[in-house]
Amino acid sequence: MKAQKRQELFKAFLEKNKVLIVDKSSASRRRLAKTLIDMGCKRNQIFSVAHYSEALETIKTEKPKLVLSDFNVQGGSGFDLFKEYRQMEKELSDTTLILITSNISQSAVAKAAEEDVDSFIIKPYTVQSLEKSLVTAVINKLYPSKYMKKIDEGKKLLLEGDYEKALEVFDEAMKLTEQPSLALFYHGQAKYFLDQVDEAKADYKKGLEVNKIHFKCLVGLFELFKKEKKYAEAYSVVKNIAKYFPANPERLKEVVRLAVVTENYDDLEMFYETFTELEERPADVVNYMCSGLYVLGRFRFFNGHKSQAKDIFDKICISCMGDPKFLKAMIIKYVEEKMFPEAQEVLRRYPTDTGDQTGYMVSTYLANSSDMSIDELVSSGLELFNNGHRHPLAAEILIQALYKSGSKKADQYLEEALHDWPEKFKDKDFSKVA
Repeated sequence: MKAQKRQELFKAFLEKNKVLIVDKSSASRRRLAKTLIDMGCKRNQIFSVAHYSEALETIKTEKPKLVLSDFNVQGGSGFDLFKEYRQMEKELSDTTLILITSNISQSAVAKAAEEDVDSFIIKPYTVQSLEKSLVTAVINKLYPSKYMKKIDEGKKLLLEGDYEKALEVFDEAMKLTEQPSLALFYHGQAKYFLDQVDEAKADYKKGLEVNKIHFKCLVGLFELFKKEKKYAEAYSVVKNIAKYFPANPERLKEVVRLAVVTENYDDLEMFYETFTELEERPADVVNYMCSGLYVLGRFRFFNGHKSQAKDIFDKICISCMGDPKFLKAMIIKYVEEKMFPEAQEVLRRYPTDTGDQTGYMVSTYLANSSDMSIDELVSSGLELFNNGHRHPLAAEILIQALYKSGSKKADQYLEEALHDWPEKFKDKDFSKVA
């Protein structure tokens, strides 16, 4: 197609369609809008936003046919925005999604996100290079290559359940390009639907040989390993996804969970860095991250690295938003390790309006136990125990104090503790305490 014809087709596209620009920088948004207006777009057809949630709302209400999004936007990423658009609208053959990147690694991600991202533009760009990139991206989407036509043909067969025919079409598609990762992914999908799991896995791996970070092939391989409960293999794949693709709350939850399941505890600090880069942190993501960090902290204690463990617990204190379950767990562990000043420091973070009265009272008793006299340990401990605020470590401290004080109640409370927590108290020897 001649250049003049391409320009005419692009101008006609702009004149009748809505455009969405997503970028944190107002200057960048204005520059993109001016270029589009100069190329024939109507001003009132251009929507310009800075935040992910605004972009999503605009997509829902306006259905733009051209979306230009920066790689990193407030509240998320352009990559995830495009994925969500595709999930909302299954048919986007006349919609072009362009990711604007600022470095080579981001552009590599955009290229590896084949089909999820139609094209990408690298900053800094000139007006001339921008115009050329826009025209190329839109025209290529509206008038796809033979390869992409075959992909679309095969996808329709997949939806219709004609998997054998789909395989033939994807085989044909592979012959039309030197980079057949997308065709291999869909070939693998067809194999999976035919219950040929090993063949599907082989297709995904071949796709990754062509492009080692091809997004769909990575996700396909991850899902297969997870379904087979091959957690070590699944973790290695999802760790790769997390390394190359934008921070995503759902993916972060998955990678943290699998890091714990596969005992790759040291990796959790790396994922914490990813966590801190999220502009919005849903409560469930905070819970996953802090749970993972707590496991890492205990692992560091187990290996005798108390200062490193404290660093991890400090991160939990910062990130857990005053969640009593994490504060209580850290206090208990600090007291077990005889780190009472650290336990008291955590106690100061306890919210005053917590609904967990037992947790707060037990935590207070434990954290301050090193500063109490024997009589105070006994009186406070008995008050806790007899009012139903029970915990095995608090009970142990109380019983030790009872024996030290020579109280006749010591045996009685030891017997109760044995009844409540037999595994924790069956081998306890308090004879030396007295």
